[in-house]
Amino acid sequence: MRLSSWFDVVYLLGTAQGLLTFALLWARRQNRTANRILAFPIAAISASCAYVLYLRSGAFRSDPRWLLAIDTLPALYGPLFYLYALALTSRPRRWGPRLLHLVPFALYTLYDIPRFLLPGEEKLALMAREARGELAWDQALWQWGVELQGLGYLVAALWAVRRYRAAVAGEFSNEDRINLRWLQRLLGSLLVLWLGSMFARISPVPVLGYLHTALMVLVYVIAYRGASEPQVAPPGDGPETRASAAAASAAEAHEASRGEGPAIAVPGAPDGAEPAPAAATSAEARPAIKYQKTRLKESQVAQIASQLVALFERETPYRDPDLTLSALAQRLGVPPYHLSQVLNDRFGKSFHDVVNLARVEELKRRLLDRDLPAEKILALGLACGFSSKSTLNANFKKHTGLTPTQFRDRELARRGAAQGAPPGAPPEVSRAVLAVDHHRLGR
Repeated sequence: MRLSSWFDVVYLLGTAQGLLTFALLWARRQNRTANRILAFPIAAISASCAYVLYLRSGAFRSDPRWLLAIDTLPALYGPLFYLYALALTSRPRRWGPRLLHLVPFALYTLYDIPRFLLPGEEKLALMAREARGELAWDQALWQWGVELQGLGYLVAALWAVRRYRAAVAGEFSNEDRINLRWLQRLLGSLLVLWLGSMFARISPVPVLGYLHTALMVLVYVIAYRGASEPQVAPPGDGPETRASAAAASAAEAHEASRGEGPAIAVPGAPDGAEPAPAAATSAEARPAIKYQKTRLKESQVAQIASQLVALFERETPYRDPDLTLSALAQRLGVPPYHLSQVLNDRFGKSFHDVVNLARVEELKRRLLDRDLPAEKILALGLACGFSSKSTLNANFKKHTGLTPTQFRDRELARRGAAQGAPPGAPPEVSRAVLAVDHHRLGR
């Protein structure tokens, strides 16, 4: 095979890279189902690269039997990326029904088999007519059907990731490694390329080759990023959630047998305090937290909020970088969706924001130590519960408008000036008030 341009080199490398990436994804244990789904569009891209080389080298003229061999592969990309997004963001009980998304690809393939089985000379003549834009009505309908199907599935995949990211903020306190922001951005880029491919079908400018190259590169970026992704557990799928749901179900069933409304005891609540109603979660609870069967009364919201503040003051659970809504709810003895209601009704914030605000408030207090070396700021942030430097800076700036270093320098200078001491003199720092209270959380 003769390589006549850099395009040929790119496609040759793409073919080899696709095979290696397929093997890597197939063997990886983390996110196993998702990675094996992603391996198939990688295999399709690899086959497409080999086919382009088959065309560009002129080999199709002497051996036309492989012409039209990959025409239906584009019908796989949309459904497979959608299934990949679902595999990362949910845990279905059965995958059988979801495989129905591949039915259109099967129908397109059945439709295309007679064309693939044409004699070589007829294939060459057919390809020449299609290159001139002389498509039969059914062929044009088939091609645009594939384009519109892919577009719809990519939009659906983006929507699934968006829903997951919203749910993550309601369930996890540190979500930088599992929020799939990278996948949302790459799927958005893929959607733009797909729209470009649709435009290229009616554009007089020959840009399809460039779009295909960009598509190939982007899919490999998704594959390598996905292969390095830590194990993703969809919100509401952890053992704490299942335990809490089981406890709530048992409590509801017990109270129902007594003819009373469902109730749940709040640890440490004063005698005679009105219990908070409980509701069982569905076995297939979606990531978004729902206030499913009952809403708490205002008195119950206030009671759980007080218990939460007391827990934060006494045990500082926010220092655990892996703290989840389910784990915190279990410590309070309430269902996760009731705790979510309290956070929204009383504090007007998501679980993610409440916990990270608590971490920020504690770190602010610790930063006021004049003798603190600058290189210790990250260590302090990690001790407060942040999982990395990036999450520390992002959350601190979100709640204060400053980086930790900028905040420390400003506060030390301000307090020093207020005491009539030179800037940088140690301020009189009173003992900490808490990292979390109703007023700060409500701001």
